Amino acid sequence: MVFLLWSMNVFIEAVGLGSSSCSGAAAVCGKVTIPYPFGIEPGCYIDDSFAIDCNNTLGSPKPFFRRFDLEVLDISLEGALRSGTERAPNVSLASSPFVFSKFRNIFVAMGCGNLAYLLSSDVSNSSLSIYGLIGGCMSVCEKDTIQSYGSSCNGIGCCKTTIPSDLDVFTTIIRSMSRASVERTENCQYAFLVDQKWFEENLTNHFEVQKMTHVPVVLNWEINANLSSLIMGSNSSHSTCQFANRSSSLGNMSSTFTCSCDSGFEGNPYLVDGCQDIFLCHD
Repeated sequence: MVFLLWSMNVFIEAVGLGSSSCSGAAAVCGKVTIPYPFGIEPGCYIDDSFAIDCNNTLGSPKPFFRRFDLEVLDISLEGALRSGTERAPNVSLASSPFVFSKFRNIFVAMGCGNLAYLLSSDVSNSSLSIYGLIGGCMSVCEKDTIQSYGSSCNGIGCCKTTIPSDLDVFTTIIRSMSRASVERTENCQYAFLVDQKWFEENLTNHFEVQKMTHVPVVLNWEINANLSSLIMGSNSSHSTCQFANRSSSLGNMSSTFTCSCDSGFEGNPYLVDGCQDIFLCHD
């Protein structure tokens, strides 16, 4: 069984709504604030990748990405966006502004006697190729049940490893190392990407994850350079945008940009005059 839930680390920075008809005020869905360049109403997000639907789920409004099956749990101007999906053995963010954060996520496998593989594309068990292999780890068995290992993930019943940069598509595969391990773990084999800080600091017992349908994952994003006129064409101040050439990390986006408030200012730099002087004194 393979599952994941995501949390995305989103770097929300820039300078203006351009020709948008929106006022620039952040939208709200349930308890979640949705700041530009994300948005709910047409004209209130920079492009479809940042569009969010506010759905009533079990009587409570919840935001979901329109392009992906991801529930948005929170968006922070400091760079955090949390969201989630149902269980899936492979995930694709190809041709989108989002990639899995190399520095904030780890690949984890749970269950004893397992070889867990992380691959860069969707492949079947029978066609596991060394060329698609980008990570993996091995967990071994011990006499006691895996629940006794507590918060340790040291290779006994639980293993972890890093992920590569600019990962936007992956598949997870678990293989048992012996017939005995198949019998012991056939109902409790898991492999997933997860927010490393959450996994290591928020769980008193890592195997509590087995009872969860979702876990947090962190994503990074940048904006397609083709959309720069919507931001930089606005009359704005106290913010700076920078371009970065990225040949493959964001699908078809060969060039991207991000923006930030200048030193001494804070706020939402994607908005016209969204960066305010933090040292400004008032009577």
